[in-house]
Amino acid sequence: MQESAVSSFGRLLQDIGDEAAQYFQRASQDLAEENLGWDLRRDPDHCWRRLAREARSLVRDLSNRLARCSSEIAASFDTAPLVSGEDIHDLRKSTKAMLSALKLRKYQFHEVEVICDEDRVLGVQGARQTENECLLPLEAASVFRAHISKLRDIVLLIEASSGLDVPKQNASGISQINQIRYGTAFIMMWMDGARPELIDVVDAVKEIFNLFGIMAVRADDIEHEGQISQRVLKEIRTSEYLFADLTGSRPNVYYEVGYAHALRRSVILYRRAGTELHFDLGGYNCPSYANMRDLKEKLRKRLELMTNRVLKDGV
Repeated sequence: MQESAVSSFGRLLQDIGDEAAQYFQRASQDLAEENLGWDLRRDPDHCWRRLAREARSLVRDLSNRLARCSSEIAASFDTAPLVSGEDIHDLRKSTKAMLSALKLRKYQFHEVEVICDEDRVLGVQGARQTENECLLPLEAASVFRAHISKLRDIVLLIEASSGLDVPKQNASGISQINQIRYGTAFIMMWMDGARPELIDVVDAVKEIFNLFGIMAVRADDIEHEGQISQRVLKEIRTSEYLFADLTGSRPNVYYEVGYAHALRRSVILYRRAGTELHFDLGGYNCPSYANMRDLKEKLRKRLELMTNRVLKDGV
């Protein structure tokens, strides 16, 4: 990576940030005398329509330059070992938030959401993005500053990556920097310290994965909070294998499986005999197991097919 190219990102962002600050200040002055009324939050274009033509022209120019700059930053990720898939995710969200702020709109990204009625999962709503609220110019300026700061941090990572070894590309010619962590598995299942049989399940699953040289972890191996965190979602995005035990029909497990399916990730599903499946997973292959020996035998056979590797010794 050439240092001059990296440094140009910082200069571009500085110029865009300075011009945007002047634009927001002018927009605030132009709208100061306006009677914005009660439609401010209901109409996302309430402020935008009241801007002068010159201001809108400036926004179009700033938006084009910002989009090109972000695209060039993203193109540098393949040669920057210090950046990750989370950084490209942040780059996309921040760019969209800034583009919306320039038009005095509020951008929001909504993660995958499981729709529940008490302990019953009714369905899964996919990730979505909205910009259905209006922002006052000074509010938009604050949003813009926060997100352009994130882009500067990403540029610093790219700059720090200069001169580091870059991982080899895979057979498709795609860099493996931001892809799956091979040899890893994430276990999604009911967790309850008062139920020792659940410990037997996770131990059995880890044992079988270990036979194939795969390190499997469960949420409590990486965190101690009883909620779905960004760390858990990252494990789902980046682990090579995903395993889910639907025993207990826990909403958080269905949430995690739904999130994986929204990412078009395959999940190895199992359930203890007698467990009913909710309708949203009723069409998926989810064998039942009678005991730990049965679970281990079935999982071993599944992994032999998935890895194209037959173990010499049985479970």
